[in-house]
Amino acid sequence: MMELVVVLAVIAILATLITPIITSYVDKAKIEKAQNDVRNIATALLQYNTDTKTFPIFVTPADYPNGAVLDVIASQGNDPLLGAGISGWVSSNAGSIQSLLNENSLLLTTNGAGAWNGPYLGSLGEDPWGTKYLVNSSALKPGSCVIGFVISAGPNRTVETVFNQSRGGKFTVGGDDIVAVIR
Repeated sequence: MMELVVVLAVIAILATLITPIITSYVDKAKIEKAQNDVRNIATALLQYNTDTKTFPIFVTPADYPNGAVLDVIASQGNDPLLGAGISGWVSSNAGSIQSLLNENSLLLTTNGAGAWNGPYLGSLGEDPWGTKYLVNSSALKPGSCVIGFVISAGPNRTVETVFNQSRGGKFTVGGDDIVAVIR
C-alpha cells in the first residue's frame, strides 16, 4: 500500500511540473498560427494586387475602382474588444476577407492584364482565440498615406494597435496584437 502511495505522489509531482510546460507549448502554437495566418492574408492581398493592379477594397462591383471603400475587411469570428483610445476597427461596412480574395466578388476579368487569378487565400476562420482577423483596408486605397496591415487581437482578444498609422512615421504594434504589414 505504501508503494502505491509513493508511486501516486511521484506521478502527481511530475504532473505539476509538466503541465505548465505543455500549456506554454499550446500558447506558443496559437501565437505561431496567428502569425502565419496574418502573413498569409497579407501575402494573398499582395498577390491579388499583383494580378489585378488593385486591392479588394470596394463595396460592390459598381463601386470599382473609385467608389465606396470598405474601412475594414474581416474573417469569421467574434469582434475583438477595442483597447483604450483605439477606434476604427469594428466597422458596420466590414467586408469578408474570404469572399473578396476567393470569390471574385468584384467581377474582375479573368483574362489578360489585370485579371483575377484567384482564389488567393484558401480557408480561413477565426484567430486561435475566437476573434476576427482584421485588415484596415481603407489604407490600401490608391494614394492613402497610412500603413495597411492585417491584425489578430492576440491572446487578450483586445485590439491595441492604432488603425491609421502614417507611412512617414514609425509603425507601432500595441499590446499583444499580432500584425503583418501589407505595404
